[in-house]
Amino acid sequence: MLRQWLLHPLASWHAVKQREATESLHYLQSRYHTFRALLEDNNRAVFLLTDLGMKLRNSSIDLNTREICEELLQVTGEMVDKLGQLSGGQEGRVSGLHDRISTQIQSVLAETPGISPLAPVLSLDAVSDDMHGLVGGKASILAKLRKIGTYRVPAGFVIPLSSCRLFLEQDNLNLRLTTQLHPYLHSETADIPKDIEEKVKQRVMETPLPTVLQTALTTAASQFLPGKGTAGLAVRSSAVGEDGYRLSFAGQYKSVLNVVTLADLEAAFKEVIASSFSNRNISYRLHAGLDPMGFDLAVLCLGMVPAKSAGTLFTVDPNRPASGQMLVSAVYGLGELAVAGSMVSDIFRPQRKTGIDPKPFIARKEYRLVCHPAGGVQQEEVAPEDQEKPALQPSQLARLCQWGLAVEKMESCPQDIEWAIDENDEPVLLQARPFRLARQSEAVGAFSGEDRVLLLSGGVTASSGEGTGRVWIVRGRADLNKPPEEPYVLVMPQSLVDAVPALQNARGVLVDLGNPLDHLSCVAREYEIPMITGLNNAVNRLAEHEWVLVDADSGRVWQPLEKDIQKSFALVESMQKKGNLPEIPADSAAAGLYRLTVPLNLTDAYGPTFSIAECRTLHDIIRYVHEKAVIAMFAMGDQVMEKSSHIVHHLESEVPFFISIIDLGGGLVERAGLGRWITIEDIVSSPLKALWQGVSDPEVNWGPPAGGAPIGSVMSRFLSDHKSDRPIGLPNYAIITRDYLNLNARMDFHFIMVDTVSGIDSRSNYIRFRFKGGGTTLQQRQRRAESIFQILEASGFACDVRDDLVTADLIGAPQIIIEEKLAVLGRLLGFTRLLDAAMRTDTVPRLAAEAFLAGNYQMSADLMTSDKGEESKSAGF
Repeated sequence: MLRQWLLHPLASWHAVKQREATESLHYLQSRYHTFRALLEDNNRAVFLLTDLGMKLRNSSIDLNTREICEELLQVTGEMVDKLGQLSGGQEGRVSGLHDRISTQIQSVLAETPGISPLAPVLSLDAVSDDMHGLVGGKASILAKLRKIGTYRVPAGFVIPLSSCRLFLEQDNLNLRLTTQLHPYLHSETADIPKDIEEKVKQRVMETPLPTVLQTALTTAASQFLPGKGTAGLAVRSSAVGEDGYRLSFAGQYKSVLNVVTLADLEAAFKEVIASSFSNRNISYRLHAGLDPMGFDLAVLCLGMVPAKSAGTLFTVDPNRPASGQMLVSAVYGLGELAVAGSMVSDIFRPQRKTGIDPKPFIARKEYRLVCHPAGGVQQEEVAPEDQEKPALQPSQLARLCQWGLAVEKMESCPQDIEWAIDENDEPVLLQARPFRLARQSEAVGAFSGEDRVLLLSGGVTASSGEGTGRVWIVRGRADLNKPPEEPYVLVMPQSLVDAVPALQNARGVLVDLGNPLDHLSCVAREYEIPMITGLNNAVNRLAEHEWVLVDADSGRVWQPLEKDIQKSFALVESMQKKGNLPEIPADSAAAGLYRLTVPLNLTDAYGPTFSIAECRTLHDIIRYVHEKAVIAMFAMGDQVMEKSSHIVHHLESEVPFFISIIDLGGGLVERAGLGRWITIEDIVSSPLKALWQGVSDPEVNWGPPAGGAPIGSVMSRFLSDHKSDRPIGLPNYAIITRDYLNLNARMDFHFIMVDTVSGIDSRSNYIRFRFKGGGTTLQQRQRRAESIFQILEASGFACDVRDDLVTADLIGAPQIIIEEKLAVLGRLLGFTRLLDAAMRTDTVPRLAAEAFLAGNYQMSADLMTSDKGEESKSAGF
C-alpha cells in the first residue's frame, strides 16, 4: 500500500476519494430507507390524527376512538425510534416527551366510563352499535340486524381487530411480513412475485395463535361445530374499511366455508389474515390510495346455512337507478358461484314498490355448490329437469325485496345484500353493505350510427360507461402477468377477482359468464370502468389485439372509429364533501383527549419556538419528528459532503421555494465539476423537471417570501446560514432518480408531499399528492382544501378530502400525462401557498378553483383583503 502511494500518489488519492464517495452514498442510501419508513409512519400518523379529530369533535370517547388512539401512539412511538436512528440518539428528549403524553392519554382513556377492553372473541349478539371500528363493517351491520329481530341472520362470533393484531405480534410476524413485502410496495400494480406471496402466506400459517386467543376461539366455536345441531362455520373477513360507501374491498379477502373442526377453524382464521397481505389486496389498497400494509381486519365466523339457493340483491339497479327496480341474482346451492362470477345466474329486476318481476331471466344452472360432510364445499350436478327452474320463488323474492328496502331505509343509502334460502325454504341475510351508484352515461344505442359495425350484443350491464381498447384475452390467472402496453379491454371467460390489479389501465371489461353482482363488477363500478357480463362467447368471437368499443349501457360491443381510439376518459370518484366541524368537542373527556392529540403548537418552523420544549401534543411530536428527521438527513448529507461533493445538492430558485436534493442514481447529469449548487439544467429526473416547470411558471404569483422578507434577503440569508439547524429558505427535501421523485415540503404552515414515478412504462406510472394544514382557522383551511379538491378533481386526479387533508392520485397514465399533471401540481404549490387567508366565505373556494383552471394563477390583492365573498368576483377571479 505504501509503495503504491509513493509510486502513484495522485492516482492513489483519487482512488481513496472515489472509495469514500461510494461508501458515503451507500451510507446515505441505507439511512434513506429508515427515513422512507419514517415518512410512511408520518403519513399514517397524519391520517389517524385527522380521523381522530373528526371522531372526537362529533362524539364522546368510544371503543373505536380507543383503537385509533392506541394505533396513533404506536405509530408515533415508531417515528420517535426511527428519529433516534437517524440522529444517532441525540433526540432522546423526544422519547421522554412521547412517554409522558402517552401516559396522559392512557389516563384519560382509563378514566372514561363505559369503556372496557374487548374480549379476545365476541359473540355477534355482544357487538354494540359503536363497535364498527373494532369488529369491522360486516360484523357490525349483521349484529345490528340480529338485534332488530325482523330479519333472519345466522348466529356467530367475531375475532376483533385487537385480537387479529395480537396474532400479528406473535414472533414479530408483522415486522417480518413488512420486511418481506416492502421492496414491492412502490408501484400501484404491487407486482409481488408469486413465490414471495406464497412465502408470506406460509409464514402466517406457521405462526401459532396466542394462547388467550386460542382458548377463547375454542370456547366460542364449540356450539357451532357438527354434533351441536349446526352445520359448521363460514369464516370471513370483516375489515374496518370493508363494505363502506366509497370502497367495498369486494372479493379482496379470503372466505373459508363449512369449517367443521377446531384445527380447520384455526387454519381458516390464518388464511383470512394472510389474504390481507396478498398481491390482490395490496394492489387494491395502493390503487385506492390507502396504506398498502395498513391492517384493519377483524374475522367473522357465522353459522353455515346449507342453502338451497343463494345470491345477491341490490336495492337499486346500479346501472338503471331511475327505473324503480331492484337487481337480484340467484343460483342453486351456496352463493359463492354467484358472487365469484363463475356461473351464469338467474337475474330478477323486481319493482321496488311490489317486489314482482314478471319477466325474470332464468339461466340454465348445471351445477351448484354444496357443503361437503367432511368440511369444505363441493360442486355437484343439478338434475336436468331442474336446471331451468328459477332459484327463487315469487314469495321469497318479495320477502327479500321487503327486507332490502327496510335495510336501505335504516342505513339511508342503497344496499348490496347477500342472502340464502335455507333448508326450510326461508330467506336468511348473510351480509349487507352500502354501494355507490354507477355514473349515468349516454343513451342506449348512442354508438349505433356513424358506420360503426356491431360485434356483440345481448350482454348485461355490470358497470356503466363506454371505453375503447385492444382486446386482451385472459383465460386464466397466468395470463395476467403480461398486460399489453396499449389501451386494452379485458376479455375473460369468467369473472376473475385476480384481474383487479389489471383494471386500473383497462378501458373496459367483457365477461362470458359472471353477473352484474359479482366481485369484479363491484370493483369495476368503483373504478368507473365499463363492464358487460353474460356475453356467452366473447373470448372466441373476438380476436386478440382487435380494437373494440365497449358500450356497457346497451350491453353491446362495436368496432370503433378512429376518433374512438384517440379518445380517453378520466376516472374520478366523487366524494362527499365534509362539512364544518366545531374545534373542540363538547364532551369533557373527549375534549381532554383532543387537547393531548390534535392541536398543533409548532407552527413556525423558522422561529425560536420550534423546540421540543414547545411540544404539547402528539401532533406537535409528529411535526417535530418529521422536521428533525429531514434535518438529520441534511446533516448526514453535509457530513457526507465533507468526503464527496456529489451527494447533496441545492437547486437554485428564483421563487421562495428551495429544494435540497439527494440523487440515488440517474437523477442528475453526469459531468465533472457538478457542485453543491445546481440549476434546473443539471436535473435529469423527469418528474422533478416536470414539477419545476410548474413551480417556475412566471404566471404564478408566489406571494411574499417566508416570514415576510423580500426574496433577496431570504436568498442572502440562505446563502450565508444554510448550515444552521433550520435554515430559512431550505424547508424542502427531494429524493430523486431518473424517473422517481419524493418531495416533502413544508411551506409556511402547511405540508405537502409528492411521490411519483414518471417513466416510459405507463403501467408503473403514478402520482400521489397530499396537502394538509395552514395558518388560519379550521374553517378557512377546510375551504382551501375544498378549492384544492375541486382543482385536482377537474384536472383528472382521484381525490379525497377530510378536514384540511387532501389526498389525490393519478395512476397508470402515460409519461406525457404524468408530466403534465406534475406541472399542474407545481403551479398549485405557488397558487395555494397563502390561499387559506383568502378563504373568508363559502364562495371563495369555487372562485379560486375556477380561476386556476382558467389559467389565472395570480392571487389578487383584492381577494386577500376582501371581507365579502361577493367582492372577490371582481378581484380577478
